[in-house]
Amino acid sequence: MYCGVDLAVKRKSAVAKMIDNRIQVKFLSTDEEIINYCKDAKVTSIDSPLSLSKGFREVDKKMIRNGYKVLPPSFMVSLVKRAIKLSSLLPNIIETHPTSSMKNLGINWKEYSRKKDEIDAVICAITAYAYDNHLALEISANDGTIYLLPKGFPKPIKMSEGYYTLPHIGNQ
Repeated sequence: MYCGVDLAVKRKSAVAKMIDNRIQVKFLSTDEEIINYCKDAKVTSIDSPLSLSKGFREVDKKMIRNGYKVLPPSFMVSLVKRAIKLSSLLPNIIETHPTSSMKNLGINWKEYSRKKDEIDAVICAITAYAYDNHLALEISANDGTIYLLPKGFPKPIKMSEGYYTLPHIGNQ
């Protein structure tokens, strides 16, 4: 099982759970709800920086040099602090940036959901799977690592609101 968290501060966080190739998204309010939902995940991927900095981190600058648009952690201190707290309470958490993964896959989120948070969480869960199976693209620097879905990776298929599937790949 894999978990993907599109973390929020002032609204509910979209949290996706991927079991086999089925993905379900729930909107959860508290850290406790997120921890309970994701505690059995092999890997949890979170859409938030996992370290604070003044301005852009080196890993953020590397993302920008690679054509991705990211914000520095200093623009979202409350979110980053919440993510760091969650990373200390959940095993095997990785940082991702689903908007950049969607760019790699050629996905327009509006074709999937009325809420960008929902597809962000789905992409996060798939990234956790890709990371665990050594299929993720790694952007790394001395101050962090961001994992993305690489170009050519299968796109999720929307089944209904809050439910998705991923075409079988590799040894899933």
